[in-house]
Amino acid sequence: MDTIKVGIISFEHMHALSYTTELMKIEGVEVVGIADADETRGRRMAERFHTTYYREYEELLDTDIVGVVICTNNKLHSEVAIAAANKGKHILVEKPFAINIEAANAMLKAAKANKVKIMTAFPMRFNPNMREAKAIIDRGEIGNILCITGINHGKIPSGWFIDPELSGGGGVMDHTVHLADLIRWFTNSEYKSVYCESGELIHHKGIDDCGIVNVELENGVFATIDCSWAHHKNYEIWPEVYMEIIGDKGVLEVSAFGQVKRVYDAEHNVIEDTVWNEDGDEGLIKEFVEVCRTEKEPFVTGFDGMKAAEVAMAAYLSSEEHRKVAI
Repeated sequence: MDTIKVGIISFEHMHALSYTTELMKIEGVEVVGIADADETRGRRMAERFHTTYYREYEELLDTDIVGVVICTNNKLHSEVAIAAANKGKHILVEKPFAINIEAANAMLKAAKANKVKIMTAFPMRFNPNMREAKAIIDRGEIGNILCITGINHGKIPSGWFIDPELSGGGGVMDHTVHLADLIRWFTNSEYKSVYCESGELIHHKGIDDCGIVNVELENGVFATIDCSWAHHKNYEIWPEVYMEIIGDKGVLEVSAFGQVKRVYDAEHNVIEDTVWNEDGDEGLIKEFVEVCRTEKEPFVTGFDGMKAAEVAMAAYLSSEEHRKVAI
């Protein structure tokens, strides 16, 4: 079996650490290099994973890698993804796929023109609890879906995440897209409209940290996404993805991170929950490696990423203008 050579572009996003760790576990995969504009961080990560550091991502793209994982700030997703596509590399890009629709379309166009596959990092599609929920829905056990309530809470990040120029937005941009993708996947329907109220209510960092996104789908389902950075620093669990899916024959409650081990640290006054079930990153990375190996269509595509990001983009317009926005 041929070795699949992969590169990582940037550790700006914390998920790069998990993705690279999962890549290192897969037999027949070689992490050829790590590119990062932050030399200190890049060299530290390259040493940690026993690979080569590249100051410029273009240098990494000039190697014989077949695929690249992009974990830059959100603004750079399009620039780097297009450069990777033009070099003939398959692409896994961190969510949100892009911060505006023009950038998203340019990314998809570049991938198609260069005949490479582009995949969005939506690990929730691979989370065992969410996959079982999808199977229950598809078996018709709760009947036709009427409505969905979704919660994606977390702690406020720092750095470029709270710089709107680099992130494209705060909690609404960061946390809407996971649930927007799951809702679209569960319902097999496209979005029709979005209404959102959002604001800077908790942390006062100059960026939205709370939001409620209400969506309508073409098949008549309506849903609510609570996408807030609402957890305080000592909150016992960092990720919280929960959904209640109401059908005409039953109600399904699903928690993505329901299997946890709780640790109380009295010395540091911290309570931490460690997820012991597969959180989705393992399945996501295995899928990307298979895409690189076989050039099959990804289970979760760049187009899926664009459609989810479109909901966040519409949510900001709705919140700004206090009206329902058609998609």
